[in-house]
Amino acid sequence: MESTSHTNLSPFKFLDAYQKEDGDIFFGREAEVQELYKMSYQTNLILVYGVSGTGKTSIVRCGLANCFDQSDWFDVYIRRQENINKATIRELRHHDSNQSFEKGDGLPQMVHSLYKDHLRPIYLIFDQFEELFILGSEEEQKEFIASIKDLLAHDLPCKVIIVMREEYLARLSGFEKAVPSLFEKRLRIEPMNRANAREVIISTARNPRFNIELCYEEIADDIIDNVTAGGGRVQLTYLQVFLDKMYRLAAEEDPDHIVFDVDLVMQVGSIEDVLADFLEEQLVVFSEEVDRRDLALRWLKLFISEKGTKIPVSRDELQQMAGDMSLARLNIYLEFFTNRRILRPLDNDQFELSHDSLAEEIFGLRPQGVPMPRIVIPEERPPSPFMGFEPYNTEMAPFFFGRDEEVKDLFDKVVNELGARTTLVFGPLGVGKTSLVCAGLLPRIKQLYEVAYVRCSRELIDSVLTKKMLAQEPSGDEKPLFLDLAFQWADEPPTPIERKIIILDQFEEFFIWVQDHEQLLHLYLHIAALLESRRNIDLVIVLRDEFFSQIQDLEAFIPNILEEQVRIRHVDNRTAHDIIKELLREADMEVENDAIIDRIIQNVSEEDGKINLTYLQLYLERLYEELN
Repeated sequence: MESTSHTNLSPFKFLDAYQKEDGDIFFGREAEVQELYKMSYQTNLILVYGVSGTGKTSIVRCGLANCFDQSDWFDVYIRRQENINKATIRELRHHDSNQSFEKGDGLPQMVHSLYKDHLRPIYLIFDQFEELFILGSEEEQKEFIASIKDLLAHDLPCKVIIVMREEYLARLSGFEKAVPSLFEKRLRIEPMNRANAREVIISTARNPRFNIELCYEEIADDIIDNVTAGGGRVQLTYLQVFLDKMYRLAAEEDPDHIVFDVDLVMQVGSIEDVLADFLEEQLVVFSEEVDRRDLALRWLKLFISEKGTKIPVSRDELQQMAGDMSLARLNIYLEFFTNRRILRPLDNDQFELSHDSLAEEIFGLRPQGVPMPRIVIPEERPPSPFMGFEPYNTEMAPFFFGRDEEVKDLFDKVVNELGARTTLVFGPLGVGKTSLVCAGLLPRIKQLYEVAYVRCSRELIDSVLTKKMLAQEPSGDEKPLFLDLAFQWADEPPTPIERKIIILDQFEEFFIWVQDHEQLLHLYLHIAALLESRRNIDLVIVLRDEFFSQIQDLEAFIPNILEEQVRIRHVDNRTAHDIIKELLREADMEVENDAIIDRIIQNVSEEDGKINLTYLQLYLERLYEELN
């Protein structure tokens, strides 16, 4: 199964980093490269950081590497893989071509041995270092910090370069305590400015190795506008993806005469379109040649952390995580997505998504049109289908009648609404909100996802865990307290990858029992922190109408909280007729004519004529008890 792309011809790197051999097509980062090169003569420890997509890896592996003669550069590139300490030793052994390492050698001894064998400074490049904090244990982190501290203390001809995403810098506090010089020589890589982005486009087109004609130089500005949506700085990853698609489309038109013009820019569209279209193209081919689209998405999400970042996964781990998938089928999936540039192979039989931008795109996708599962009918039926004052629960779901359309609307809103992660369910007292959730939605989504149902009772609010949460702001370094609160009754802790849905029912209880504004503020912050740090979690909030104005305060922390709403209204007479008929049938109670049902409805209606479902349940339950 071979890819039909022109990647081998394109001078643009798509989602790959530039390597040393790409020096003649690496442009626009001269200032950063020179600053890094200068630092390499000033210190043995350098920290390179920036947001995802700024080209940090390329600046080190291509820009810095090409500053040195071969006699002055011996690089050892290290990713965490399954454990950063094991990976470091494994990579050093891989470079020990003379087999000079002795049994019992530690990191300083191995580095010194490599230097004596090659007489070149050793550069240990720890790339995507944030993986240590996303995936590594505290023990693994401590061991690594101790080994680097020991290495630096030996003052060897060795440079340690740590490359990481800047949002994880706060996690380096323990490292800095052990190695105070950690932040002394650091380089922040910012998104590329427009002038340098123009240089990338124009200088690459002028390279004699490639046959690219720009219809006019200002076309570079048109391209940048599409990549940045008219904004300022340019994400290098997005620029490369955009240019690669332009190149491939132009090559399809005429492989011997590549022309970048306005029509081609318009054809490619916005950068969001490019990434989404690229992914969708591969999923379409996958569905035609291999398997279903939803299975592909579910499988690809195995390569994404609960924070939405890419993670390396070994073939053995995939077998365990993919459950009943055979090894042969697993290999077909791996081959397809590797050939299609969705995955890239790593050392040690590991694979990862090509870039965090692709991980983010996949992470945000949901299987389209997920069908609503049927309710499983229990073998043993309860003695009565009536619930009295209590709402219908999951066990009573087979006897929850008359609300099928509302359940389907709620299911689609929570499960199939693309891009929505929060759903607000509200309505007046007595319309059956909790029953809709517990007997309608819950037993269906539990068949698809991990679900935590939380009734916001006075008991929950007075619990130790809730009081702890209300008393303090969330800490970015810790697991979200709200996650513990939601899943505290689960048989097993939630998995880090699968999609999860948390339902907060009777949320108005927080407004009733928590009077301190600062405590409510902490509650909102913890909910926002949960959604921010665990991007595979969706939230459903259920509350009464009269508290709707107070939930609007949460909008300051979750801006789209009010966008996805489901308003539950009083049932009409027709629906009430259906509910009564079905319930009486289940209770083996016969009704002579519809006039009796009309009389029941009249007896349970409020003064304004609206039907109170709680009253209806109580009324029918009393009839049942009198007849039995």
